[in-house]
Amino acid sequence: MENTKEKTKEKVRVREKEPYVACEKRVYGVEGMMEWNALIPAGRSTLRVHFSGGTISGYGVTPARYETDNVAICHLIENSFWYKIGKIRRL
Repeated sequence: MENTKEKTKEKVRVREKEPYVACEKRVYGVEGMMEWNALIPAGRSTLRVHFSGGTISGYGVTPARYETDNVAICHLIENSFWYKIGKIRRL
């Protein structure tokens, strides 16, 4: 009996949680905008990315920014239409 119990204990392994995979913090910007919501299609749904913090004044233009360290969001932004045409840039 003891041998069968030991064998079943060896076969059962607890699956550990995979660690959160994060890329380095990436900052994206949109020139000439103070705030902007980019709608990026992702399969059947849409990702809304809120760019904020931009200023336009006599002293110059500061782009609206969005920062993230999430790999999936970075991938969606960098493969989006807005990034490819140059409206969204990496700062």
